Amino acid sequence: MLDFFKKHDYPKINETSSLPELSKGLFLPVWGNVTSTIDWCEENYVQSSFIAEFCNTISNMTYILVAGILYHRLTYKLNILEKRFKLTMIGLLLVGLGSAMFHMSLRYDCQLLDELPMIYITCIPCYSVLCEPLLYKKNKEGADEEETSILIQNENKFIAVSKKLEYFVALSLTVISLIMTFSYIYYITNPIFHEVCYAILNAIIVYCASYLTRKHINDIEVKTNLIKSSLRGVSLFALGFVLWGLDRQYCKSLIYVRREYLKLPLGNILELHAYWHIFTGLGLYYMLNFLIFLRINLHNKIKGDVYYETNGGYKMDWIFFRQVPVMRKTPQTCR
Repeated sequence: MLDFFKKHDYPKINETSSLPELSKGLFLPVWGNVTSTIDWCEENYVQSSFIAEFCNTISNMTYILVAGILYHRLTYKLNILEKRFKLTMIGLLLVGLGSAMFHMSLRYDCQLLDELPMIYITCIPCYSVLCEPLLYKKNKEGADEEETSILIQNENKFIAVSKKLEYFVALSLTVISLIMTFSYIYYITNPIFHEVCYAILNAIIVYCASYLTRKHINDIEVKTNLIKSSLRGVSLFALGFVLWGLDRQYCKSLIYVRREYLKLPLGNILELHAYWHIFTGLGLYYMLNFLIFLRINLHNKIKGDVYYETNGGYKMDWIFFRQVPVMRKTPQTCR
């Protein structure tokens, strides 16, 4: 174990197989040959005979930890039991496990376990923001049986939330996910297709959530916390994306510096794709806190499928030198 932390050279790579050369003969990957459509800049099996991309694999612990922390806090500390939030955390856990399996094995089936759940989990918060009633706020004096009239307390007006709209959004996202899955597996196997679909879903979430924050959150402290959390989440995503791009663009140079100057284990600091996992995982912590706290504060003034009392109830604190958001509730909170 301690030998891992001692400075040592990278193993020599066989030019034909792109795998480490062993004194006893040819290295045989425990997971078989690489079948994925992507092979990242991290050299395969240079640190472990069981893990193809060591740093890219263990960095997925960020997703798993964020999912576990938020699920525990929502369920046991905040008593927020909406299925959309629970499913999001479970989905994030599965993304972390799927991505770890992919980078560990570099198998195509495991690649799909990494990439497709990213789409599926993102559809949940996308559905959530698209079905927020205040996104479609309008005056309406009467509503039929399929609609729920909601009183906006501070304006004394009614708006109607159509159940048909919720079903339409859920069905549309399901169909889009299935079409994307079928197309990606059988026709458009280029990973850029997956990346564009993922980016579009995230853009919808950010735009709708930002609109709701700007138009319907009046409390200055709440709005400040929401903006602060969302900006940091987006910034972390952007930083991870930049490092991911650098990893692709300058792969040969990064390998040269790692091998000739840094050696192992110090060379791990230049495994830039691993930072994509770390920074997007941290970014998701900020963004999920933003989306959850936004929904709480939208539903403290409308009574519909769920109602939160925020006066003296839920609040967002900042810990670790006021850098990390943590939602809390007081005993006055009611559901």
